Amino acid sequence: MTIQKISVFCGAHMGKSPDYKNAAEELGELLASKNLEVIFGGGNVGLMKVVSDSAIKHGGRVTGITLKSLDDFELTNPIITETIITHSLFERKDKFLEISDAFIVMPGGVGSMDELLEVMVSNQLGGINKPVGILNINGYYDSFMQWLQHSVDEEFVSTENQKQVLISDDPKELLEMILTTQMPSKDTWIDRLNVEFPSD
Repeated sequence: MTIQKISVFCGAHMGKSPDYKNAAEELGELLASKNLEVIFGGGNVGLMKVVSDSAIKHGGRVTGITLKSLDDFELTNPIITETIITHSLFERKDKFLEISDAFIVMPGGVGSMDELLEVMVSNQLGGINKPVGILNINGYYDSFMQWLQHSVDEEFVSTENQKQVLISDDPKELLEMILTTQMPSKDTWIDRLNVEFPSD
C-alpha cells in the first residue's frame, strides 16, 4: 500500500519543553516536503496547531477531523485545507482509521493515548493493517514502552504485535521507518495474537 495520508496525534497543549514544539514544526515540514497529507484533530491550539501550521506553511495539504462541539467553539484551525465535522468521539476515531494510511503519535494527553491504543487494537484485531509510530521526544513515552514490554513479558501482548509499534525520538528517522516498514499480511492477524484457542 502506498502511503499518502498520515494521521498525527498530539496534544492540545504545547507541553513544558520547547522541544515538543520544535519537533512538531519539523514533522509538519517533513510531511509537506514528501507530499504526504497531514490528518489531525483539527485544533487551533497546542501541538496540533503547530504541526498543521507548519505543513500548510511548507505547501502541504492538511485535513482536520474535529468534533462539532469543538468547531462550534471556533477551536478549529481556520487555515487548513479541509475540515471534517464528526458528532462523537467514536465517529471521529473511525474516520481517522478509515482515511489514514499510517499514524504518528507525538506527546499529548489522554486523547493522544486513546488514539494510539485505538490504532494498536485495530491492527491487532485485523480491522486495519497500517503502520503506527511513536515520536518519543525527550523520552515522553518511555514509561509506556516499559509497560508494553512488561505486558509482553507477562504474556498478555504478543511479541509480534509489540514489534508493530515503531519508535524514534527523531522525526525524520521515524517517518522513514513508517514509509519503509513491511507490514505483515492482514490475514495473519489471528496468528499474531498468539492466543491458545480451546480445542473441540
